[in-house]
Amino acid sequence: MPLNIYVTIKATLRCNLACRYCYGRDNHAAGAEMTTEEAMRGIDFATEYAKVAGARSITFCWHGGEPLLMADQLPSLIDHANAACSAQGIKAVHGTQTNATLLTPSTYGLIRKYFGGFVGVSLDLYSPYRTYPDGRTSTNTAIDNLDRALAAGLQCGAINLITKDNLSHIADIYDFYKQRKMNVRLARVFPISVADAMQSPMYVSDEEFATALIEYFNLWAADPQPACNTDIVKLVADLLLGSPSICLREAECHKRYLALSPGGDIFSCAEFDTPDTVIGNFLTQSPQEFAQSDARERLAARAPVPAQCRQCRYLPTCNGSCLRERYVLGYPYRCRSNRLYWDHVTAWLQEYGCSLYMLLGKSPAEKRETIDRIFKKR
Repeated sequence: MPLNIYVTIKATLRCNLACRYCYGRDNHAAGAEMTTEEAMRGIDFATEYAKVAGARSITFCWHGGEPLLMADQLPSLIDHANAACSAQGIKAVHGTQTNATLLTPSTYGLIRKYFGGFVGVSLDLYSPYRTYPDGRTSTNTAIDNLDRALAAGLQCGAINLITKDNLSHIADIYDFYKQRKMNVRLARVFPISVADAMQSPMYVSDEEFATALIEYFNLWAADPQPACNTDIVKLVADLLLGSPSICLREAECHKRYLALSPGGDIFSCAEFDTPDTVIGNFLTQSPQEFAQSDARERLAARAPVPAQCRQCRYLPTCNGSCLRERYVLGYPYRCRSNRLYWDHVTAWLQEYGCSLYMLLGKSPAEKRETIDRIFKKR
């Protein structure tokens, strides 16, 4: 069992937006919300489960819906989580992800005290799909709130979706985040069914997405004072070390990640939300019963890593890609775009005398020396 487990608490599934690309857009549990008692039972369950599983730390992600709709309730819940973990000798770390429309001065104290002054935001620059229920776009409000938060000393990271609308704005997106000293992860819209894919301009093809990633990478690589981007740094390290650094590429993510939802349902991660993907219930099961259940293995067995992945040179970094994508679509949705992008980054590494997985099995000192050399030459 991993020493750290990652627990997403979907305390509310309410949201003040109605983004057209939201992974919950088919509304399997729209509007549901945990009571305070239910949330505390979920926290106690997660803490006891961590103890049973032998984990030494829990990363709690306060998610939604829109978690800042519960800004007034979060302090007492996080205090409860900290006390429960402390009593078990388990370290607790907290994070949150917001659509930034409610990122106002009234939330700054919460973010500073409970989230270390850092908040993740979602922004979709130059795209029209991030909307209020009445169809108005929310991006300008989110940017205004983000800039005020940064000016107040908060730190922010972002997820920015790439759509057909902003493919020609990659340089603008690069400059936007560089100016704000923000890390950004470029993402693409995930279809909720095979039929859903590519039927809207919010979807980009594998080649289009890879081209956007390569353009962003080239801007970063050529910049004498490059934008902060830990995603690029992590990918470079992953390609040298032969190991994944993010959940999307973990070999057995279902063993380390849990998502707790209103009503007690447990999922393997925050993006699973359909009845057929429930792997337990924290209101009706004990942590011991859940730990002994084979529900997670049965879920993973329904979305195996394709045979062709076993022959791919990027298997140590990718591990067949995201479990949920394989489950919903039957294949690794990111596969072709990843390979196109990673081929480009691997060729870039060769310019520094490096090769794929050259640090696999090397000492910590050798790993640090090589990675430092690459980024110092940058």
